[in-house]
Amino acid sequence: MPISEQPKIQLVYKPGAQARGIVVVNRRTSASRSRAHRRRKYQTVAREAPPNFVADLQRLRDWPSMKGSLWRRASLVKLTHAPNARLLTGSISGRNLKILDVGCGTGCISLELSRMGHDVMGLDRNKRMIEIATRTKKISRSGSGKLQYEMADFDKWFGTTGAYDVVIFSRVLHDLPDPENALSKAHGLLKSRGRILCLEYAYNMMDKKTAAWLYQTRKPLELQHWYSSAHLPDDPGKGVDLIMHEAVTGRKQHINTFEEMIRPLKRSFHQETFSWHPYHFWDVLSDMRIPNPSLEARLATMVKELEEYLLGTGEIQPALFLYKGTKARHLPH
Repeated sequence: MPISEQPKIQLVYKPGAQARGIVVVNRRTSASRSRAHRRRKYQTVAREAPPNFVADLQRLRDWPSMKGSLWRRASLVKLTHAPNARLLTGSISGRNLKILDVGCGTGCISLELSRMGHDVMGLDRNKRMIEIATRTKKISRSGSGKLQYEMADFDKWFGTTGAYDVVIFSRVLHDLPDPENALSKAHGLLKSRGRILCLEYAYNMMDKKTAAWLYQTRKPLELQHWYSSAHLPDDPGKGVDLIMHEAVTGRKQHINTFEEMIRPLKRSFHQETFSWHPYHFWDVLSDMRIPNPSLEARLATMVKELEEYLLGTGEIQPALFLYKGTKARHLPH
């Protein structure tokens, strides 16, 4: 279904802006779909984080050894992880809430929520990420809210029915083997009138205009030897096709599409708000390698602001969406 036909879903940047040209992908689902893949942020942060690394958004510093991660420079975290945390924390109203953070990663969002006075349980299946989150909690100034972490796979984790005011999925639902089952489980964990917050990316939305913009951004960086990913062809047409292939059709493991996430969200939760946000620039910043920190910070800011502008004018497709919904009284059969 084209995004323009979906009810109550609007781009947030400019009234009337239309998203166009959605790529529809026919993937074969791998038999090892449920556990064969890990998110990129796990692969880089878990592998490269030094023993003293802490993921505290209020005590940012550079971590030069984390070359494959945005945490390598505080200026990049300020453009990426910090705004995402504000999107989520700013969507929560109320005091002393019980919050479940599914796929909490380094715990930077869980920590901010505890500083707001909420009791937070952060779950993650990656042992190294839980170690980082726990160390950050011990070293950093936390708030009045209780903050706990547990290494667990959400599919197998057993929580108390009706225990939580808010359940958060932050860049994790795309990676779960059965999003409908995961959201049904979240529905059961929520109190009556509890809320779901889902901040997710949908790369199957990529179109050729978006790929062309990414080619125009990446190729000059490559020519300056300021980009770490495999080099794009000099031929723009082939370069655009390669970006499309990398983002959409060439993925070896299944990643849930926008439709595979939004349908169960709408079935289990009454939509309160929906918005699109810039996210393609994250990949550019992750692979950008400019020796001069000041120049890198300026260029990174420009890339993000340009994506915001192009989204606002409807010139490129969005990738990151924020869904906020209230628990439906009954799940549909």
